[in-house]
Amino acid sequence: MVRILIHNSDSPENRGDRAILVGLIDIVRREFPDAEIWSLSPYDARDAEWYGINFLKQSPYSTNLLHWWALLRLARRSDLVLWGGGEILKDYTNRLGLVYWLIKMTLVRLANRTLIGAFQGIGPTSARSSQRMIRACAELCRVFLVRDAESQQKLEAWGTRTPVIASFDPAVMGRATPVEQIAQQRLSEAGVTPEQLRASFGLGLRRWFHYRHGGWLPNRFKRSTPDPAADARLARYKTTVARLADELIERHDLDATFFPMHLEASEGDAAFAAEVVALMTHADRTRIVAADGLSPADYAGVIGATRFFVASRLHSAILATMAGVPSFVLYYVDKGRLYFEQLGLQRYSAPIASVLDDDALAVLEERLDSLVGESAEVKAEIATAIEGMSTRLVADFRSALDVAGVTAR
Repeated sequence: MVRILIHNSDSPENRGDRAILVGLIDIVRREFPDAEIWSLSPYDARDAEWYGINFLKQSPYSTNLLHWWALLRLARRSDLVLWGGGEILKDYTNRLGLVYWLIKMTLVRLANRTLIGAFQGIGPTSARSSQRMIRACAELCRVFLVRDAESQQKLEAWGTRTPVIASFDPAVMGRATPVEQIAQQRLSEAGVTPEQLRASFGLGLRRWFHYRHGGWLPNRFKRSTPDPAADARLARYKTTVARLADELIERHDLDATFFPMHLEASEGDAAFAAEVVALMTHADRTRIVAADGLSPADYAGVIGATRFFVASRLHSAILATMAGVPSFVLYYVDKGRLYFEQLGLQRYSAPIASVLDDDALAVLEERLDSLVGESAEVKAEIATAIEGMSTRLVADFRSALDVAGVTAR
């Protein structure tokens, strides 16, 4: 039996990376239907039930040397190692992470030379040393799949010798459980009912403007200093999205349901949603799906029951569009813009900095009214685009296997 190791990103704690892993597994199963698939999670039993594969009990970001030894042993016993997806390689958060990945994946490559980069996005990167490290990481792979053409252009501009194939985000290959089929207990724990979801619009928001570009170390390891200007931008962002949610409740007579995506305290999507709700006039018509008892397919299902969606977390928008929900994204880096261009829906995207404009609320209301007004057309556009992306993802993976000299079985 073929054994395949997927070195995933932060799927244990990030619902967006969970969606990516679901898509990767689907793609792999199309070429290797009987494969024994492994990935990484500290919640191995839970995730084995959710994904239907095996898990090595460790975080994908572990620095424990015993964990690394177990990982390398598994890599050595595998026929193929996939590394991705998500936005792993970048330096706008910090550069130390690139050192981590270069060391770790060098060791994985020594354990198994059949290593493929799997549908990664190359994030904002400014330092020349970072570009060299990213190039070195890519060159550890026999072939490197990326999720957009701009990532391919970056790698090629930085002199990467490994073949690079531009594709899409595998999260679009996910599946959404119809909300009526989700166990009532799970919905109760999440604090929602099918009727409430159908009478609501969704929001997938993240904190922003507080963020500072990292150097070598992540900012959480540095002594923080007050930044009144950043605090003012964050406060204005929260006020704008709170007022927008109130306006949408009044205009469409729908409730607002918040869908946190990143569950780690350092990101705090649920806490941010609560801060926004606290600023709203219609807080009594809101709910936050914070409990983490829903599988990736079930979470996509509850998002899919909403009428329309507003996101600043990209993968909340990907889940919504994968489930056929008309969506609007406020993108904080290029990946949000790129995804909506791939959908052909760039008219329903805007940079997150636009919420600071004096006319931000009026502009957003107008664009969301348009989204709701042409929801049938938008759903059709989404369905066509997702079908095309899914077909290409499978074909691109097959091409990557050919380049790597791997035969599907």
